[in-house]
Amino acid sequence: MNIRHILLMTDFSEIARSAYASAVNVASKLDAMIHLTHFTGVVPSLLPQRDRDQHFENLAQALSSEACTHPSFASVDVTPHLIRKRWTRSRQRALEDELEIDLVVISPTGRTGIPLALLGSFADRVIRHSSKPVLLFRPRGNATTFDPQSVLVPHDFYDPPTAVLPAMGLLSKHFDSRFRFVHVYQPPTSNDDHVRGWIESISHSRGAAMPTVEDRFAKLAHGPLAGLDVTLETCQGIPALQAVQRANDLPADLVLIGKFDGLGGVARHVVREAPCSVLTVPKS
Repeated sequence: MNIRHILLMTDFSEIARSAYASAVNVASKLDAMIHLTHFTGVVPSLLPQRDRDQHFENLAQALSSEACTHPSFASVDVTPHLIRKRWTRSRQRALEDELEIDLVVISPTGRTGIPLALLGSFADRVIRHSSKPVLLFRPRGNATTFDPQSVLVPHDFYDPPTAVLPAMGLLSKHFDSRFRFVHVYQPPTSNDDHVRGWIESISHSRGAAMPTVEDRFAKLAHGPLAGLDVTLETCQGIPALQAVQRANDLPADLVLIGKFDGLGGVARHVVREAPCSVLTVPKS
């Protein structure tokens, strides 16, 4: 995972600015450039063209001033980008491609203060539809910057955690992070005996027992995870709820989770309810 260009979203609110220091921290450690970006939204078409032009000019000046004078940006290279249109999925992805973005950084709420838990919030849409890793900065306690010492990685181990492995390597190298994989077994159901018998029949036909979660983790620990400070925890319950609960109990500074295009049930719940920052990484 190579991060050279960071897209930092802002609407000039103090909540949006709370993510600035985290973006700067990442950029400083990785020698990356920050692209401070604001989507203007819809400007009423009934406004005279002169007023519309003045509105955009004022926003451009405000964004340029933000990039040049905000104290958080004193030590890094920041380039402002004013997008004179409302945000859409296609425009987000086109911008990411144009600027060769490697990471998007955003705060959980914007100017209105609407919680991320509400569908339709700007942060929620960016996370769901971005084609790049997205860091949602949600500080724990009095933290003001991104320092992920303890990282929770929810994973079902049915497939290798290919999507998150590069991010784990980067976090370990630059932040000395410790990782805790958590695998959640679903509560027993009335069909468990049937499923267990089906699995046993497959194992018997193959002449070997199906590998357990612990077996799969051990293989990873001696392979692609070698050299990382990583442990495994298993528990029983509803995966989405348990992931958030474990982030609370650990306590985690960051939840690292893979996602498909959009957000599945577990990833969506974690993004909205986790008590700490969340880094989502697209799965291929």
